[in-house]
Amino acid sequence: MQSSVEKGEVRSGLTISGAYADKLRRVLFAQFIQKIKSGEISKEDVARASRELNTFLYHLLVEKLKLEKDDVVRITVKYELQDREIKWDYENLKIDAYRKIPQSEVSKIIAETVKHVKEVIEGKHVIEEVGKTITGDTLYKIRLGGVDIGVLEVIGLDDEVIVKGALTSPDTVIIEKARIGIGGKEVSEVLLEKINELAEKGRKVSRQEAEETIKFFLSKVKTTIA
Repeated sequence: MQSSVEKGEVRSGLTISGAYADKLRRVLFAQFIQKIKSGEISKEDVARASRELNTFLYHLLVEKLKLEKDDVVRITVKYELQDREIKWDYENLKIDAYRKIPQSEVSKIIAETVKHVKEVIEGKHVIEEVGKTITGDTLYKIRLGGVDIGVLEVIGLDDEVIVKGALTSPDTVIIEKARIGIGGKEVSEVLLEKINELAEKGRKVSRQEAEETIKFFLSKVKTTIA
């Protein structure tokens, strides 16, 4: 008669990459302490399973993912216990990894961003014409604080324009179709005046969807403007 199978999982919680092995080992032994005391499984059995898991994780995290000791990971792995043997469910292994950014790089980015702090806080956008689409519509790139935050496709009519596009800041939105009167002004000037209004009227989406939409619009450019 086949013995019953007991299922469980171990979680490392957030820990630096250099400490995950010890953390998982302690979690595993804590889960099996009562079974070790009752003789259902031995310390050696648990230690063997721990070594197997950590050998695989070292190969994955260090040799494959190239994580450094100070990077942060969160590991969740399920297991089955049967006949005193812990079998790891590697196929459903879950790892969240967070790379540590060197302080020199962080400082550089902070210094660069501080230069544009007034633009960002006051919402001073910059609009740059990118090029024309195959159908003759004009594409504009939107920048804020020196960073690209979206694109607008403009279809010119008599005394108004139809605007489509996507933005990633301050909210991630897609502008599906908006009519704006230009009143004899330059289109770029009107877009600057109406950018916040366009953003408010946009449909809120995920950042991924907004970024994919931006790429789609940029792919439509036929000729670029130097």
